[in-house]
Amino acid sequence: MSIAPFTEVEAAITAVEGFDREIRKFDLAVADNLQDAIGLQMAQITDRALARGWEPISFVQKNGFRLYRFKAMR
Repeated sequence: MSIAPFTEVEAAITAVEGFDREIRKFDLAVADNLQDAIGLQMAQITDRALARGWEPISFVQKNGFRLYRFKAMR
């Protein structure tokens, strides 16, 4: 299975905001170019996930991107 990571913050945020099902777990592939030294871009994406009631639980570094996993908060 080929994964196409998000390469723009706005597109990743749109995906988080547009997810229209209840989740237990949600995976989000984010390209390495969005991994800035301060973490600002991931903070923007994570903030939107938190607003939806999802919390980050892990990530796995892949070739050219990170696969972040979120789960529904209790």
